[in-house]
Amino acid sequence: MSGYPIDRVSYRTLDPDWEGEVVIADIDRTYLATRFSSMKGMLRIPFERAAQKRDIEGMARLLRELRRGPGRSTRDTPLFFLSASPKQLRRVIERKMGLDGISFDGSTFKDWGRVFGSGRPSRIKEQIGFKLTALLTSRSHMPPGAHELLLGDDLETDPITYGLYADVLAGRIPTTDLARVLRRNGVGASDAEYIERVRRELEPGRGVRRAFIRLERHQDTDDFLEYGPGVVGCRGAFQMAVVHWRMGLVSLAAVGRVAAALAARKVSPESLGRRVVDLRRRAMLDEGELPQVLQTVREHGVDLGDLAVPDPDPRWVEVWQRSRHRVWTPEAFVGS
Repeated sequence: MSGYPIDRVSYRTLDPDWEGEVVIADIDRTYLATRFSSMKGMLRIPFERAAQKRDIEGMARLLRELRRGPGRSTRDTPLFFLSASPKQLRRVIERKMGLDGISFDGSTFKDWGRVFGSGRPSRIKEQIGFKLTALLTSRSHMPPGAHELLLGDDLETDPITYGLYADVLAGRIPTTDLARVLRRNGVGASDAEYIERVRRELEPGRGVRRAFIRLERHQDTDDFLEYGPGVVGCRGAFQMAVVHWRMGLVSLAAVGRVAAALAARKVSPESLGRRVVDLRRRAMLDEGELPQVLQTVREHGVDLGDLAVPDPDPRWVEVWQRSRHRVWTPEAFVGS
């Protein structure tokens, strides 16, 4: 039984006894402003040069900070990329990463040629089966001590995919039920059966620590109430940086550097201020941490002024009190 057509390249092998965070970042609409909204846009993707590709404001800086970690010198946090773009684009995208100063350890692309050759062109736009295949394949090459952090966006299926991936690794969704859940979410029967088989053969290790979703389609951050605390919706790189700092993954200075990078891309202090207020409202910033964030942002040349900061919303307080052992994927996508 053949699997979903992917093309994976790894430039780093972690020691079997290695332990720590591994970052898996989507590329399209997470790091790069790839145009997937139309077939015309999709067909243009393979012909763009590295310098033509536009990175989403702040994300290159955030990825460099995650790579560096919370210390003064880099810890070379393992960083792997995932893209639904055709594998022929790997050289161009990796060149763009070099232009943005991002060092990384490997990438997985969709094999468009094999997709068309399979006689199932619908696979070009179907993402859950592709990304789960890519994530499980990548996991099979990680040591048991790897703890994954996932970065994606909300334009397609990343929130569902990352939730399903985390749940099936942790056993919150039984492997025997995985194919049914995948078919429920539009994955072809043969692909669903293949993914279930891959999971059965896999030692999951420490699994997923948290998934971060860059919000673009969802205007209301409360749309992610049901996903928490495992899958976190964020208004861009700045909110992600703040939450990563709270988790001990980047330094407080990194939050300031991300804010400065956004200001350099004409993101206004007012907009960044609203994102701080939203973090506090969603109980993602403690009262004592708020002045620290405002101070470090000011030290990096961005003054957010006086903010009218609300008390945390009780619904979000409840989110952060939930057990991490609860199913991350909303019930509507899992069924009974």
